[in-house]
Amino acid sequence: MAAVDAQRHAGAHGHGKHRFRATSGNGFSWHAIREQFAWWQIAIFVIGVISLVTVLSALFFAVGDRPTTITTDGPVPAVESIEFATALSALVNAPIDRGGTVTVLNTGDEFLPSLLGSIRSAKKSINFSVYIWSDGEMADQLLPALLAAQRRGVEVRILLDGFGAKDISDKAFDPLKEAGARVSKFRTPKLGQLTRFHRRNHRRAIVIDGDVGFTGGMAVADHWLGHAQDPKHWRDMMFKVTGPLAKDLQAGFADTWVSSSGEVLVGADLYPASATSAPGVERFIHLSNSPADDHEAMEYFFLLPVLAARESIWLATPYFIPDAHLSHALQAKAKAGVDVRLLVPGPENDNKLERASSHRRYDDLLSAGIKIYEYQPTFMHGKAAIIDGAWSIIGSPNLNFRSRQLDQENAIGILDRPLASQLRQGFLADVKQSKAIDLKEFRRRSPFERMFEWIAGILDQQS
Repeated sequence: MAAVDAQRHAGAHGHGKHRFRATSGNGFSWHAIREQFAWWQIAIFVIGVISLVTVLSALFFAVGDRPTTITTDGPVPAVESIEFATALSALVNAPIDRGGTVTVLNTGDEFLPSLLGSIRSAKKSINFSVYIWSDGEMADQLLPALLAAQRRGVEVRILLDGFGAKDISDKAFDPLKEAGARVSKFRTPKLGQLTRFHRRNHRRAIVIDGDVGFTGGMAVADHWLGHAQDPKHWRDMMFKVTGPLAKDLQAGFADTWVSSSGEVLVGADLYPASATSAPGVERFIHLSNSPADDHEAMEYFFLLPVLAARESIWLATPYFIPDAHLSHALQAKAKAGVDVRLLVPGPENDNKLERASSHRRYDDLLSAGIKIYEYQPTFMHGKAAIIDGAWSIIGSPNLNFRSRQLDQENAIGILDRPLASQLRQGFLADVKQSKAIDLKEFRRRSPFERMFEWIAGILDQQS
């Protein structure tokens, strides 16, 4: 092929004119590049490429020396045994506690009135942390109630996520600040900290007077209003907890609060001693985690109960992207005769990429005997696990990579058969509005769908 010569002026060193050669068939030659650019220009370019690849790898690809398999040193005790609770407590480094009540709040029609009532009854403190806070009707009801509480002497603290609160102006909180409330943001984008910005505070921890708390899947946005009556209003759950459960929930607020605001919460009003003697649930473990590459406590918080299951494993989650350990454990339990059921969103999903990545796993799960139900009326954002009709897990985590490896989360594992029974009833009610996935029908999906699932699987470690 004929070479195309082009004259170029010399760079900063002023060596006069020189030529570089590009062949129409093979692109630029290395010799031509060396003639065209000074050595230091090439060095800067190479360093820049290496730096870009390093940053992208740190942001978007998993690192760490994780075991390929997880085994136990013997049979896992049943979830109702103290031996199980002791093992789980040691595994995730969270204490065993008892007492306190749990009330299930289905949809915004139950959650918002209960929350507003507790805010209006507050006497000493309101600590409020959720992931999403958007402008709208829900915020318009909450902000005046919080302002009124602050003006009557209640200490109000609001922790916003630097990304999750992007849809509401900072000015919306100015009246609260002027009245003396403290408002802080978790991880706003700052130079020198950009590689941490994608690791969000996904916790739900609302605690009032240290004795009443709320956790679950909801936050502050209008799709959490109503009763899941249409696709614009989501199906979700929150849980009102009291006594020791609420006191422990304070941990889900306190550590992220100090890292964002600089204020350490130590007052007795926030941790009432009287709560420790309250009657209620037989046993619970509250986990507030900050994932690290080699310590993923939230993964083990779900995995050990699955390994302990004798009769049933029912999971409801909006984003189901299990790692290999959980996926294999669920399949093994189903093959051993355990009743394994999965309730996830259907077509009304706010993240098509996550749904496609979840679909990529369906064939193996269904083949093992796991029953999968996709909720149809609207987006199903509820999060709950019920093991053997006795041990329940509630809180903020999804069963995906972000909750295991990236985001701040909080969850409560609770031994209480009445709570588990109520959650099972809600699960069955949702199943009636869901489509059971048939393996033969699922395998008839189009090549385009399969290709999209494959692409989603490559990207799902940020999901």
